[in-house]
Amino acid sequence: MEMNQQHNEGNESFVALMNGVAGDGTATLPNDGEQSMNIPTRELFAAIEADSGLLPGNSSNTNEKKKRRLQRLTGKQSEVLEGFFSICGHPDDGQKRHLSETTGLGLDQVKFWFQNKRTQVKTMCWKEENYKLSVENEILRDENRRVKIAHCTAICLTCRNSSVQNQLAVEMERLMGQSEWLQQEIARSNGTPPAANLAFQLNSSADYVFSGQHDQQMIAELAKNAMHALIILAESHVALWFPVPGCSYEVLNKMAYDQAYPGDNSANAIGFKTEATRAVSMVMMDYKSVVDFLMDPYNYRTFFPEVISGAVTNRIYTWPTSDGYNGVIQLMTVEMMFPSPLVPARKCTFLRYCNVLNEGLVVVIDVSLDDGSIFSKCRKMPSGFLIQSIRPNSCKVTAIEHVLADDTGVHELYQPCMNGLVFGARRWVATMARQSARMRDVHHNKTAPQVSTKGRKNLMKLADDLLASFAGGIAATGGGTWTVVIGAGTEKDIRVAYRRTTEGSSSYNAILSVSASLRLPLPMRKTFDLLRNLTHRCKWDVLVHGSVVKEEVTIARGVGNDDTVTVLHCKRAGREDRGRTMILQNNGYDASGSFMVYSQIDSELMNTMVLSPSDLPPGRGGPSLYPTGFSLLPDGQAAQDSSGIALGEVGGTLMTMGFQIPVKLASGDRMYSRSAASAIRLMTDTIALVKKTLMNEHSGIYGVSPFNA
Repeated sequence: MEMNQQHNEGNESFVALMNGVAGDGTATLPNDGEQSMNIPTRELFAAIEADSGLLPGNSSNTNEKKKRRLQRLTGKQSEVLEGFFSICGHPDDGQKRHLSETTGLGLDQVKFWFQNKRTQVKTMCWKEENYKLSVENEILRDENRRVKIAHCTAICLTCRNSSVQNQLAVEMERLMGQSEWLQQEIARSNGTPPAANLAFQLNSSADYVFSGQHDQQMIAELAKNAMHALIILAESHVALWFPVPGCSYEVLNKMAYDQAYPGDNSANAIGFKTEATRAVSMVMMDYKSVVDFLMDPYNYRTFFPEVISGAVTNRIYTWPTSDGYNGVIQLMTVEMMFPSPLVPARKCTFLRYCNVLNEGLVVVIDVSLDDGSIFSKCRKMPSGFLIQSIRPNSCKVTAIEHVLADDTGVHELYQPCMNGLVFGARRWVATMARQSARMRDVHHNKTAPQVSTKGRKNLMKLADDLLASFAGGIAATGGGTWTVVIGAGTEKDIRVAYRRTTEGSSSYNAILSVSASLRLPLPMRKTFDLLRNLTHRCKWDVLVHGSVVKEEVTIARGVGNDDTVTVLHCKRAGREDRGRTMILQNNGYDASGSFMVYSQIDSELMNTMVLSPSDLPPGRGGPSLYPTGFSLLPDGQAAQDSSGIALGEVGGTLMTMGFQIPVKLASGDRMYSRSAASAIRLMTDTIALVKKTLMNEHSGIYGVSPFNA
């Protein structure tokens, strides 16, 4: 009916039009006024036919116009426009004319291309920001849920409330039942009677473990048993875990754990201390990619640049298949570090087992083979990651770090921080969340058009290498490549170490690392903010002394505004722009440890070797960077006195300062005494400047003495 009505209306209009045709061959059309306007009939019909495409040959002309409208740019035109957009997103009239002449496009085409490109970038940034906000919302919801559970199931061991005691007894009975069932299952599969500590027990001799004919079966049973224990630890909300006030992690209730696993007496090993923590975080990465990073030794090390100094696969018992890493069992040796000369590195050998429980739910288990008392100073009890997919590009990761470690070499400053902060689960999930967010930001965020995506990736890798080099130089790790010359690493006893290198200038053949750790009476939050303040940086940083420091561009942003990779621009007053200095800086903030690491990089070198990687000369490597920076950690007293306040907002800070410089070794690979003396003197002066600046600026900004903060 509607189609017929429209058809009739069209006929009536055409009839009315024909009735207006005069006898002299002209048509009279109504005008805005009372007068009429005469149009020749032929021209009128020609216009009508042209609009309707009825003229002979007009159809091809219309198609050609449409083709011209839909014509895509050539590769050369796109390259020119994209390259100019990376420098300037709003060209003026003169620049548009130049681009029009260069590309052969019209001015309107150039104008509309830039308009569309800006709209596209804004849309992509809006989508990425919306995604990040949704993930942060998931994080807050999960944290709120855990706080509610902890509040509802809070248990005080000193209370004699009957309901609390009954709740604890029921939970402990359930855990003990699960433990007994696991032991019976393993005993039945092995054909041996159940033993008290069959859960995680193998012969302490590594030679026996590798030489027996039934190693494969024993190792598979050990891995499966550890997986069940890890799932129980990950899903338990009552009795087994105590939430730390003001922190985003939990510590193990050792009394409840001993009751649930009465046969596990390895915690009583002489000289070993139990460290067990649990932490949860949202990771902006699909669960399969997370598994790939955890199972491959190289990716594992690069995914945790300031945590892992080395990782190697010693043996693979079950190889990957077409299903990926599901069912893979491999023996790994990992060296973990903390950027402080007062905390020795930990080397641990353990089995890593990956198992897909359900679609979107994967568990990666770590468990050591030996008892740790002879062959290693660190043994892993059932630890690992429970990875649960939340959406296509994000997942929830629950990390459990349960180890027996010999911490006799840890300095007294860091002893209170060993259970949960230095090598705890919180540090693992915080690093995973930061790295995944940065990787996503590099590929999706277009707020820095002056740097191409390839350039951002290269700068991001340089920043990770900078952080890994800084942490490795301070911890003096890396298979004995660093040689300690002098010092323990305190403020009064600065440590100096060096290693040979073939990088950089031919006049230098070694890198000197200088570091020292000390305590500041400032909360970590305020210390971190004051160090990042660009206005006061010229007061303590020798690299920018007397210069004006400004942020040039943000390369990648992680979790929050304090987690960034940036390029800084330093310019001395009265100097030309060609004398400017560029600084690549990598900084991140978290309760488990914060850092700010940077290095000077020549602007021309960065333009040719980083921003234009395709123009690299054949066989030439990346630039040699010598990191300088700070590592921050809340002191142990802050964790005990937080009383619900976020860790790092109160108490003091354990700060580690370090820098690396190229030097020349004497004959016999010996360090010149004057080089070590100059480095110690430079570190002493820098510590004094930093402490003076932080104390003075804290009093000026916050209006209170740092000793009363």
